[in-house]
Amino acid sequence: MSTQNALPDLEEPCRACGGTGNSSPAQPGQMRASFNCEICKGHKMAPTEAGRQVIEFIKRRFQITDYEADRDGLG
Repeated sequence: MSTQNALPDLEEPCRACGGTGNSSPAQPGQMRASFNCEICKGHKMAPTEAGRQVIEFIKRRFQITDYEADRDGLG
């Protein structure tokens, strides 16, 4: 396969959690809202700019609402 037609990287290790998928520990006396990272939702990977463009294209093309995309882990 030709490298000219290859897609750019669509995801990278999440910078917010360092690729662990875990949320940061709660402050003393506070509860954590979730054990999963707020950015990658526990997937350990986050979309790159090219990945976000693909997600936006899919959302427009298939008329996926922001609520559905967030619920299903597209965003």
